[in-house]
Amino acid sequence: MQTLIQPILGLDNEFPASVFVLNHITSKRYGCYCHQNIHGLACFSTEAGAANFGQFINLDGLKIVELTFDEARDVAKERPMPVTAVMLLDNMSEPKIHFVR
Repeated sequence: MQTLIQPILGLDNEFPASVFVLNHITSKRYGCYCHQNIHGLACFSTEAGAANFGQFINLDGLKIVELTFDEARDVAKERPMPVTAVMLLDNMSEPKIHFVR
């Protein structure tokens, strides 16, 4: 696991400028993931990655939404605890984690 400790993204290229997330618009829920007891908003650098992840979520009406990294951080901050991070899950066994709280 790689944990990013810098408070401001953009100092390196760990996360893309925009990411894809899964959103259930009617319930305002987003796809999240837990890795080693860290809960985070599930983000992907490609639409295909988000679509593949969505196959494991048993919820009709999920949409893939493209967000800037800052928008994804805001979404993660709005999630209830225990969500504390944004997770780039292009490699599910070694996600890139950016803590938001």
